[in-house]
Amino acid sequence: MRFLFAFALLALPFGVASAQSPANGARLAPEKTGDVPVLVMHLPDWEKKVNEGVGYAVSLPALQQAAGNRPALDAVSFDGGTEAVTAKYEGGRLVIVEFTTPQYAADNDARIYERIAQLRAAGQPVPSAYKRVGNYSVFVFDTPDAAAADKLVSGVKYEKDVRWLGRNPHAEEIATKYYTSTMGSVIVTTLITTGLAILLCLGVGGAIGGAVFLYRRARNTAQEIYSDAGGMLRLDIEDLNAPRATTKLVGRGKE
Repeated sequence: MRFLFAFALLALPFGVASAQSPANGARLAPEKTGDVPVLVMHLPDWEKKVNEGVGYAVSLPALQQAAGNRPALDAVSFDGGTEAVTAKYEGGRLVIVEFTTPQYAADNDARIYERIAQLRAAGQPVPSAYKRVGNYSVFVFDTPDAAAADKLVSGVKYEKDVRWLGRNPHAEEIATKYYTSTMGSVIVTTLITTGLAILLCLGVGGAIGGAVFLYRRARNTAQEIYSDAGGMLRLDIEDLNAPRATTKLVGRGKE
């Protein structure tokens, strides 16, 4: 019995240590890349950064510890399941905070802007860049210039996936738009095809007709045309209606 009790006391610290997943924060090391949070995958060059080690937090103290105690991050609220990730880049440090709803994102965005204004007025350090991207609040610290900060912000991969738990109330509207767009495309394509076919027929017919006309005209020009329009024949039919005049006629054998 004593042996079992002693064994339980020895096993307790190991059980507690193994059960403590980073509820408030963790540093993702290369050996843990098989269980990478989705937010980490939205970092620029996230695969490389996971190998180097990135900071992941679901509480403000853990985020401050991972990011290096930034005063501007004090305005971030982790209510409602907020997550954050941070990584060090050559151009500076990037922090991405993901909120679960647009309302949380909007409320925190207003507080963050207010906090940055207070820090700037007090002459304290402020982020090199801050921007709300969908449900993300993106911070950039310690960059040499604004261009480097904007480059890091633009590299954030924000992805949204909206799914209806029940029937989509906009299904009919979407289907109508799709049908209208499809039918419009079919009609326009048909008109364009018909017009091109007519133009092709006119062009081919005109080319063939013109070639035949020119060929015949050239052939007629090359040939000698005969006409008897200048050689008229006079038929003397007066003897049939009146006696033949004998005056002024040369007699037979006289000239």
